[in-house]
Amino acid sequence: MSSPVPVLRVEDIEGRVPLSDITSARAPELVYERLRTRWGAVAPVDLEPGVPAWLVLGYDEAVSVLRDDLQYTRDSRRWRRLADGELPRDSAVRALLAPGDGVHHVDGAQHRRLRAPIDDALGAVDEKRLAQTVAVTCDAVIDRLAVRGEADLVADYAVAVTVMVLAELMGLSLADAKRMHELTDALRSGSPEACPAAAEHENLLAVTVAQHRAEPGDDLTTVLLGHPHHVNDLETMGAVGAVFGSAHDGEVAWIAGTLHLLLTDPEFRARVHGGRLDLDGALDEVARRHPPLPHLLPRFALRDGELGGQRIASGDAVVVAVAAANADGAVRPDDPWEELGSRFHLTWGTGAHACPAHRLGPLVCRIAVDRILRRLADMTLTVPADALELTRSPWSRYPRRLPVRFTAQA
Repeated sequence: MSSPVPVLRVEDIEGRVPLSDITSARAPELVYERLRTRWGAVAPVDLEPGVPAWLVLGYDEAVSVLRDDLQYTRDSRRWRRLADGELPRDSAVRALLAPGDGVHHVDGAQHRRLRAPIDDALGAVDEKRLAQTVAVTCDAVIDRLAVRGEADLVADYAVAVTVMVLAELMGLSLADAKRMHELTDALRSGSPEACPAAAEHENLLAVTVAQHRAEPGDDLTTVLLGHPHHVNDLETMGAVGAVFGSAHDGEVAWIAGTLHLLLTDPEFRARVHGGRLDLDGALDEVARRHPPLPHLLPRFALRDGELGGQRIASGDAVVVAVAAANADGAVRPDDPWEELGSRFHLTWGTGAHACPAHRLGPLVCRIAVDRILRRLADMTLTVPADALELTRSPWSRYPRRLPVRFTAQA
């Protein structure tokens, strides 16, 4: 009688693709397709050199991971690599995924308790007031750029607008909001900067919460601080960090990614400027085809199981590739016109940990893109499109720079 064929553990598979190589690839869809052809709906990758994970490419498999809290958890204490002490102390992914008691790190009843303050705070935001804040902020930034006739639309606009709006919403000084942006970027970068950034990020959150406890304001931090579900300042710090981080990552990448596509894709630009695709449709197409956050932070298997034909061992890290799942032929319509307005995609996530800002996020992005298109005419890149470099983060995808020249409008 023949012995059973051994099942490879993810750490035993050679030639794993680094996750950051996928996000920074010119055509990540081709990388996903190669992985899908070789491995099926679930493929082995590296979170950083020598740190393996499973990458979920299939839509149905992705939904299963995101909705099944009994099989997959956000609690990294269940991650075998971390529990066994296999990660070096200066590991960037260790700094990002360190265990915690905040809303991003727990599931079940504890998660529902900590998620409620965020949902309540964001649900109470006045959309008209926020829209006015965003419009005024965009115009102030554009006014400064207009006299120059050239700008980097990432640093000078996407980042600047996002940071200023979040400073207003969260009750932060502009200096603290800028530093929070830098630390958030460093944490997500996959670089050695992540470790010192994690410590400073925690300190800045502690100072922010302490300042608002001493001097409450009309802002989200004060609302989160006063929510009865938070039993201590550590939980409030987790909520503040979660709101700032999620909004920061999504808005910067979505604004920059949309402007990038308008500047480099003639067909997309023609459909938008020709009126065949309104701005809401354009933003949804960008979110679906080029998700700002193409890979969600890992879940960790609570027990041995099977997913997409792969054997997932207890303690394995499992990363949902939103960009691949959105393009899965099993759910994507054959007729591209049927995709317009489609909401099947997973850009906002699904399940208990779905993005809480699905109402406010599009509002901010729509106004930011609309204002710059109205006020800066004839925007053209000052470098060849193929010379633009993308971020090296495993978790977000947008150009590092978008240098342009333009003609300012009143």
